[in-house]
Amino acid sequence: MLGFACPLALVLAVTSLSLAQTAAPAAKPSDDKKDGALHPRVRLETTLGDIVLELNAEKAPISVENFLAYVEAGHYDGLIFHRVMPDFMIQGGGYDADMNERREKLRPGIKNEWQNGLKNVRGSIAMARLGGQPDSATAQFFINVVNNDALDMARDGAAYAVFGKVVEGLDVVDKIRHTETAENPKLPMGKVVPTTPVVIRKAGTVGTVDRERIKRRVTEIEEEAMAAVRKQREEWEKGIAETVQKVESDTGKKVQRTPKGALYVVLAEGTGAIPKATDRVEVHYTGTLTNGEVFDSSRERGPAVFGLNQVISGWTEGVGLMKVGEKRKYIFPPDMAYGARGAGGKIPPNATLIFEIELLGIK
Repeated sequence: MLGFACPLALVLAVTSLSLAQTAAPAAKPSDDKKDGALHPRVRLETTLGDIVLELNAEKAPISVENFLAYVEAGHYDGLIFHRVMPDFMIQGGGYDADMNERREKLRPGIKNEWQNGLKNVRGSIAMARLGGQPDSATAQFFINVVNNDALDMARDGAAYAVFGKVVEGLDVVDKIRHTETAENPKLPMGKVVPTTPVVIRKAGTVGTVDRERIKRRVTEIEEEAMAAVRKQREEWEKGIAETVQKVESDTGKKVQRTPKGALYVVLAEGTGAIPKATDRVEVHYTGTLTNGEVFDSSRERGPAVFGLNQVISGWTEGVGLMKVGEKRKYIFPPDMAYGARGAGGKIPPNATLIFEIELLGIK
């Protein structure tokens, strides 16, 4: 797995492929007493049969709303299960049968809901994400084919967020699980790509889905989170004055504020295009702590290229406000950086990060 500072970590990076546990029985259909509006179902029609998923918007509303948005947009139609590991999981939602990644219209990464009480057991569905970047999940998902207790343990500040389970078609999951696989240069992760593509012909909701009810649940969760962030920001503002003063003294420029609360100064104006959240960008950067310690710099190894929606939120917003050729110095509060988890052994928990960023191009 690549280091925390590199945004190109592979999807669903884990330290071991030997995570097989004793298989549990298939997940049972939902209890009639459950609130059906918060437990919508989705059918995946595959070339090996149908899989019906029951999603859990009570415990994972952000993940469910995100998944339903991709389903209703037709994003999954024609994509394959591109990563199949018979003693681990089957993963889909990213590539077509020619192993071309479907990146158009990807939504920004979502908040990781790994602490919702749902576990990575056989038959559960969870969000795939970038290693080292807990809130980077977009469209890719995986279905656990065994009990994967290790995925419930935080390795980089978070674990993997389960948001539903298979209620019909676990036998189809097992067919996919045992399909023949081979290496593929477009996904250099070993012998994991099915030799005969397993295609999701169509993904669609089953029955009526009350999206508004689910969205209200998302709003409730987000309001609770924002209240906590506001409280943290108030404390942060009290302690950041000295750092702001130093940046203004060093640059001779007045610190400005982004809409989401990051602080910055423009060191050099740009004249090129402004990237969209789903673009891949090329940058040079140097990251320091408030004590001046450099924890990472692209100047030592060459420019970094990454998806703008697959990095910390400070970068997603900050670089997304820059023009090609522009150079800025940013001060990111902990909630727009690595928060309480820290990163890479070099960034402590709840650290304020200072980045000098130069946007070289849009890929």
